[in-house]
Amino acid sequence: MTAFDLTVTITRGNITEIDFEGLSPAETFFVWDDARRPWPAHRLAAVPLVHIDESVNLSLTWRVEVPRARVWQCLTDADLLSQWLGELVSGAIGADSSFEVNHGDSYCCRSTVVTCAEPSRLDFTWQFPDEPASTVALELDESDGTTDLRLSHRALGDLAESYRDGWCVHLSYLEAAALGTPLPPSMFWRLHGTMAQLNLRGSGIHLSGRPVNME
Repeated sequence: MTAFDLTVTITRGNITEIDFEGLSPAETFFVWDDARRPWPAHRLAAVPLVHIDESVNLSLTWRVEVPRARVWQCLTDADLLSQWLGELVSGAIGADSSFEVNHGDSYCCRSTVVTCAEPSRLDFTWQFPDEPASTVALELDESDGTTDLRLSHRALGDLAESYRDGWCVHLSYLEAAALGTPLPPSMFWRLHGTMAQLNLRGSGIHLSGRPVNME
């Protein structure tokens, strides 16, 4: 593993500067903007990651500069859900409900809501046809108009590492949706590749001045 330091300057929901130390030019990689122009590695969509832990289950804390009522709307409204997670093809997201989300190419996840406490907590089961059942818990805390979203994904087993990268990208899309500046779907796998590279190479990464262990 290549150790490097990464300093990210967070700006409101869009583009930020990233400073790498310890990576050679050959190790650079690219993400694309909505005009599909490649950016060098020192430019990336904002990643306001506060905490990550995958020691047993996957746990992420993501900071979004909007009130939690807006984040809750992104979790439960079908149109907004399609901007960050997938198309709601059946059911609804609410107390004692079941729903199904198409993540692309008819690859669907079936879920049942376990806990629904608007606007602070939403727990639901998570079941793809080729994966064991797991559970997602989302907690929202607001302070001065900014929301910390704590995501816990339990019972992932060997899938925790792959879900780590995917959830980082989905929460980037959620943040953009909450801010009213949705990201184009064409960026998803580019951003996913970037997250995977950061998580693979990263050790002692610093995001917005906060130490984060992403090994």
